[in-house]
Amino acid sequence: MGKLKLKTLLEQAEAEQPIELTKEQKASFMEQVRNFSAMGESVYGKGDMQEIIESVRNIVEMARTITLSEGEDWFDNVTVGRHMKSLGESYKVFSKTMMEMKQLQERASAAYDEIGQNLNKYFDVG
Repeated sequence: MGKLKLKTLLEQAEAEQPIELTKEQKASFMEQVRNFSAMGESVYGKGDMQEIIESVRNIVEMARTITLSEGEDWFDNVTVGRHMKSLGESYKVFSKTMMEMKQLQERASAAYDEIGQNLNKYFDVG
């Protein structure tokens, strides 16, 4: 191992010293802490992702049923078939992505709760 230089030790010591905050910075921080729970609405999400997935699935299925049942009277069957296949593939991507988002949202919610619990030990979290 190499020798530590005095300059390096001084730089490390300076980096570890607390930073002096102004009254405005402290007040701003306390206001943010008081409003911490309000941010939860965004973290937890307001809509149910599973419900959205089901609604979109129903729309896709109904679109497929209507367009394919109308047949020659309404649309060109080859074009309709191609579009409905594309619609189905897009739904698969959508559904998979929404489920991944749901898992990430649950993970983010747990981390957010943990942050709130730790902040609440020292500050008045609103």
